[in-house]
Amino acid sequence: MQEKTKKFVTLISLTVACIIAVLAIMFAANQTKFGWAFDVAFWVLLCYVALSLIIWLFYGIISVTKKPKKAGIFAGIVVIVVVAGILLALGDKMPTDFLMRYNTSESAAKLIAIACYITYITVFGALVLMIYSAITKALKK
Repeated sequence: MQEKTKKFVTLISLTVACIIAVLAIMFAANQTKFGWAFDVAFWVLLCYVALSLIIWLFYGIISVTKKPKKAGIFAGIVVIVVVAGILLALGDKMPTDFLMRYNTSESAAKLIAIACYITYITVFGALVLMIYSAITKALKK
């Protein structure tokens, strides 16, 4: 992936993740007033995941042919992040009044929790890598 494309994809990913995080915080702060934030966050997150998968597949196919070791490491990291999101969401229990109010099931709420945890892990990892990159770049000069 070219440097400009990497920066663009990273910027878009962080922007979408921040939007989702803000909506989730608004919803958690006041569920009755910001009930709409739950639906918006769900659909934004769904589009974000779909777009991310398309980008991963596109660049993954290219990188497998050019650098199979790096592609394997990347695939391993993706699997670890997904498993971590699932494990973190296992203990979450949604209140029944919440499920009834938004006409959703426990399994749908669990999938949303998994997606949120994966987003949080990805954003945190991206921030750590950006800080690490900036520090190593500054130390090389």
